[in-house]
Amino acid sequence: MHKDSKIPELTEIQTMSYVLRCIAERKSEEEMAEKLDGDITLVKTWIDALKRIDFVSTNYFDELVITPDGKNYLKIFESDQ
Repeated sequence: MHKDSKIPELTEIQTMSYVLRCIAERKSEEEMAEKLDGDITLVKTWIDALKRIDFVSTNYFDELVITPDGKNYLKIFESDQ
């Protein structure tokens, strides 16, 4: 699959992990949405969910950052792939 192609249908856990990985890579919400059929609402929903489970927080510059728990989750998820 070409790097800029849309992602095929994903499970919810795969979508959550994709958004978390994008945050780790400091991608914008718009960049994340490009791979999810342009669905910015889906991206924002997952960001809110990731904040609620303490995988993501906002730093002093109002930027999204991954928490240590989020980093640990990514390590586990990516090792299973």
